[in-house]
Amino acid sequence: MPVNGMNVGVDYSISYYDGTSGTLIDLGDVQDVRISAQKHDIKSMPYNAPPRYGFVPDGFKIDFTITRTGSAIEDFMVAAEASFNAGQVQSAGYLNETITNPDGSVSRYQYTGFVVFLTDHGNISRDKNVTLALTGYASTKVSIA
Repeated sequence: MPVNGMNVGVDYSISYYDGTSGTLIDLGDVQDVRISAQKHDIKSMPYNAPPRYGFVPDGFKIDFTITRTGSAIEDFMVAAEASFNAGQVQSAGYLNETITNPDGSVSRYQYTGFVVFLTDHGNISRDKNVTLALTGYASTKVSIA
């Protein structure tokens, strides 16, 4: 639950539904998630007026840090690559985010058009956890509750 009016990471729940396989994908032991809104800057500099600026929304980049506790995400990525190489249609999925707010209410969002790629399969060492990096992109974020 939130602590003293502030959100902490345990207030968040994230789940990924893959559009190609039609299944909920186990992301494993997610340690860190960074969600960044993407944008294009626009600018007009007329000779007879002050400049004007704006932003064009360009989706979201979502980076995950995952402690490897099993092979589920790697098996998923191997299957996705094989599916792609076999010429099968690749469909985007959804990333669902549920947040318990400091006032006790719950916010639910869905990132649509979501695709992922396992960018780092880990640094393997005898005395440390293996950490994976997963990167995803989503087209939009919508409120679902």
